[in-house]
Amino acid sequence: MSIVGMPCFKTVLLITTLGVCALGADQQAEAAERTVLCEEFTDNWCVSCSHAGPALSLLVDTYRDSFVLVQYHYGSDGYSTQWSDARWAFYEGQFTPLAIFDGTDTLTGSVENEEQQYTIYRTNHFLPERAIATDVTLTISVEYVSGQEYSVTVVAGVESGGQERSLRIHTVQVLDHWPPEKPYHRNTFKQAADAADLTISPGETESVVSNFVLDSDSAAATANVKIVAWAQAISASGPGHVYQAAIRHWPLVANPGDVDGDGHSDIEDNCPNWYNPDQANADGDELGDECDNCPLAENDDQADADEDRFGDVCDNCPALHHHSQDDGDSDGVGNVCDSCPEVPAPAGADPFGRSLGTIDTDCDVDLDDFLLFAECLSGPAASFAGQCPEENFLRADCDDDTRADLGDFAVLTRNYTGSLTSPPLYVGASSCQECHQSNHGSWLTTIHATAFDTLTASGDGNNQLCLPCHTVGYGAPSGFVDQVSTPQLVGIQCENCHGPGSNHAAHPETVHLTVDLNATLCGACHQSCHGLCGENHHPQMEQWSISKHGTAMEDILFAPEFQDECMRCHSTAYRFAPEGEKPSKWEANNIECADCHGPHGTANPGQLRLPHEQLCAQCHTTEGASPPDVPLQAQTETLHGTGGYKIDGTPLSGPYSQHWWGIPDECSVCHVHAEPYGGPEQPVNSGHLFTANVRACTPCHSEEVATMLLTTTRDEVGTRLADIARYFDPGDPLYVDPAILTGEDLDRYMIAKFDYEFVQADKSAGAHNPGYTRSLLTEVENYLGIAPWLYRKNTNSLESSGPFASLSFNTTEKHP
Repeated sequence: MSIVGMPCFKTVLLITTLGVCALGADQQAEAAERTVLCEEFTDNWCVSCSHAGPALSLLVDTYRDSFVLVQYHYGSDGYSTQWSDARWAFYEGQFTPLAIFDGTDTLTGSVENEEQQYTIYRTNHFLPERAIATDVTLTISVEYVSGQEYSVTVVAGVESGGQERSLRIHTVQVLDHWPPEKPYHRNTFKQAADAADLTISPGETESVVSNFVLDSDSAAATANVKIVAWAQAISASGPGHVYQAAIRHWPLVANPGDVDGDGHSDIEDNCPNWYNPDQANADGDELGDECDNCPLAENDDQADADEDRFGDVCDNCPALHHHSQDDGDSDGVGNVCDSCPEVPAPAGADPFGRSLGTIDTDCDVDLDDFLLFAECLSGPAASFAGQCPEENFLRADCDDDTRADLGDFAVLTRNYTGSLTSPPLYVGASSCQECHQSNHGSWLTTIHATAFDTLTASGDGNNQLCLPCHTVGYGAPSGFVDQVSTPQLVGIQCENCHGPGSNHAAHPETVHLTVDLNATLCGACHQSCHGLCGENHHPQMEQWSISKHGTAMEDILFAPEFQDECMRCHSTAYRFAPEGEKPSKWEANNIECADCHGPHGTANPGQLRLPHEQLCAQCHTTEGASPPDVPLQAQTETLHGTGGYKIDGTPLSGPYSQHWWGIPDECSVCHVHAEPYGGPEQPVNSGHLFTANVRACTPCHSEEVATMLLTTTRDEVGTRLADIARYFDPGDPLYVDPAILTGEDLDRYMIAKFDYEFVQADKSAGAHNPGYTRSLLTEVENYLGIAPWLYRKNTNSLESSGPFASLSFNTTEKHP
């Protein structure tokens, strides 16, 4: 298993949405067409960048009129600059690859599949940003000065009917296809002009002029030189919304009335916005080859329903967005639409690439098909012969004349292939039911099983942006096409996670399906769609990715105390792998979705594997640790008021907290608190950050009271822990050396140290159970001779002359 997402070792897809839905009134004016800016940070040593880069490169080529990429190098590969480092700091970058769309929508990391990464960038980031209306306009013009120097003028404006804007104008020069080390380096940052801050009223424009001198790399490849500008909200640090972007390609200088500078006036130019001095026009329509999405087929309307840069009249798969026209079997159906992409059909194929005459739908035309055809040979659709099912008859009737006759037999004969190894095809959950009745029954109770119903209820049953996450195999060979032709593939089924199942269904003992425990499988759908599919729903992937669960292995990977047993709670792959097949620490993933959720469905809410109150306790526990052990993850015991000790060795039980006995679902109430979008300072929350949310404290406390209680408790516990820490710090004058202790003295010392570490291991600074935490600290303080907390708080004094100082207010026996 390869590990991707951060340099060398991060397996996450990190997505954070900052203020995308916070535009509100900004969306009133819609006159200006938006060009989306993506600023991406990469470096040559980053494994995941090799997946993110090609996906962004495809976006550059597919949406060259509405997508602008500026690629920065960050790190030690020799191509970083002071300005790119400043942008990294502006966005508080942590790991590469880091892609920021329009200054607010941030994605860190990537999945290994470049096609999937492209889909994620396109459908979850580029398209939502492009859909946000803007009233800001931006144009770039360039004049030649001398040598390699150019004067660049950026004109920023606000449309009439818009609102007054305070904008920061950034202007940079980039060099495409540079540096040469990686094929996916696109529009790499070279230099920037000083930013200009403008305030522009509706109907007005302002100009910003700056000069650029091309360096030797740019001068040697002028065709790849570009000028990029963007208008961003003025802010000292990110996020900062980008209202508009613009790009100027080589040649930079345009003549009057000739925007693209190719020597042909805009009125006469067959591609007025794209440099094409030869005006080549193979199909003779109104558009030149340079800007024609079907250069060999006349199509003045340039209709392109799937927006894949291939017009409908020449697209071999017009129903699905795809950036190539690959057709492996040359049957006229593109591979992405072709259920049988490797099987040629001399007598023709249906719209899904299945050879005419293929009755048993396994892609070959063989003896099985002849036998099935014989059952249907005889008559009109109204009366089927023998045992011929209706679906078989419809496939046997190749010419749609309502008869399965000798004409259809001739088609079958011409397409005859003999028995072939069948490619894996999507067959639907009904094919899994016979052998997997239990899983199938559980799945039927989940919202996955009815995922398509939510689309039909909202009128989105044909929405191409929704179908990949609400159907089986949409966009893949043999996958969902529509409700009429592929009704068996609606909803989220077995094959969404396990891959096409036809061969496994036919040969279950020898053909095994994929079992993927990585969160990126779920995260391809369980991430925010930025309003395109409702109220910015279920951003689980974004939040999990930056949670401690999402970085569980990285957090311990290089720890000196690391041992394989740690992975039982830090890696899903390790947890579920049978003995003898456990992954190494370099192969293990993090705490993934499947650790908590049963993919096939469970009796618990949210498809949780265990009830709320039991799930977290599997790992967040000391597992019965006692002195002189080092307690780890003491959250469950602290919450329940158990696990610690009195100095005399008696287990300390209670006081108990209402956070436990008053809240049936325990941890999840505070740590998996979900809520809808509440403004730019309160984005939609799926609860998968797993950090406590004070808004979950209602109705027991108001948010203000909860915040006050947390602050005061944490201040108290933090101070008391710091005071106690001195006695266990070999570098502190108050240090107590256990080497000089023996017998009961050493036993009591180890109990005190255990209780101190127990409070630290809880990591809530008292929030889980304030009373129990205070009781543990009091045991330790009394033993060490530290004054009671209230006395120290009021006097601001530790009141101790040394280890185990005899103080009159101590009520327990101290060490002599």
